[in-house]
Amino acid sequence: MNVELMAVNAPEYQTHQNLERKITMSRKTERRKKKNCKGNKLSMDKVLMKEAQEFFKIYKHDKTRNSYEINYKKYIDYCRQKHNAKSKAECELYIQEYADSLVEQGKSASTIHTYLASVCIYHGVKMSEIKKPARKVCENKRSRSRANKYRRSDQQYDNDKYKLVADFQARVGIRRAELARLCLDDFVQDESGYWCVRVKRGKGGKPQLQRILPEDIELVQKYFNTDSHERLFKKSDFSDKMDYHHLRALQAQKAYKYYYDLLHSGNAKENTKAAYALVGELIKRWNTYNKNNGGKPRNFPFRNTKGVYKLRGGNRKKAMADGLPVEYDRLAVFAVSVFHLSHWRLNTLTNYLLAV
Repeated sequence: MNVELMAVNAPEYQTHQNLERKITMSRKTERRKKKNCKGNKLSMDKVLMKEAQEFFKIYKHDKTRNSYEINYKKYIDYCRQKHNAKSKAECELYIQEYADSLVEQGKSASTIHTYLASVCIYHGVKMSEIKKPARKVCENKRSRSRANKYRRSDQQYDNDKYKLVADFQARVGIRRAELARLCLDDFVQDESGYWCVRVKRGKGGKPQLQRILPEDIELVQKYFNTDSHERLFKKSDFSDKMDYHHLRALQAQKAYKYYYDLLHSGNAKENTKAAYALVGELIKRWNTYNKNNGGKPRNFPFRNTKGVYKLRGGNRKKAMADGLPVEYDRLAVFAVSVFHLSHWRLNTLTNYLLAV
């Protein structure tokens, strides 16, 4: 084609060139897609994990969902390596064997329970059907070393930079993540008229009200401004070396003493009146936060409010070795569990009562 003809037909020539270029690019794109499709085919491990992830989406709280996914991935790895399992149904066959292998590896009872929780939930198997070591508080590993662990200088309880949070936590006793999310308007009264710190998103993404003991109300109230939605603490207020959970345990122990003294003043009539009032407050809180799918309150566990809570086995031996009581008032224990720890049951509180 001469120069003059190209000049006359320049638009048509360019259009033809563009069309050829598009066709060439389209063929390359098609080949690339085929290649990528072949190369990106999901492995069986990923297929199984993808199915599980879809199931775990029912858990809205990120921390819970991520924990389940991580621990279930470990189970998939076990089933694939040991038995070349290729389906959910096949994986379900090896849960007990997996539990036995964790025992052989020397994993603690608490760790085994954590590893199996997501597996049993996903496969619809009751944890009670799996043979595994029973969890015992006396065997729990505490944060920090045993000897003088809470007198170490790096705890920084008295450091002026972190004292604002440390003093607050010593009188409130919530989890670190909950502390970080508190706002200046989170000082409220509960259904019985007691002052509380409001945790909008606690463990499992659930809201809770952390009741404040009468002796601590004045100090805690100074931290709040009910007209603002800003964060109560800045990121720089927190120390990575401080054991916030130990302060939570100390607050739980102090709360137990408060309720115990309230219920054992020496006057039988006053003690009965105090017990009756405390049970009424517990029922109100229970009916507010413990509802079934139909929106109706679950049955209140009156058995948790009567008699003596006795430590047994290893927990009893540990308490005796540390010079701690081996018997506790059930009503006082349940009050601490509900109002100050939001656990709603008795057995988990032992971990806090024995924390020395």
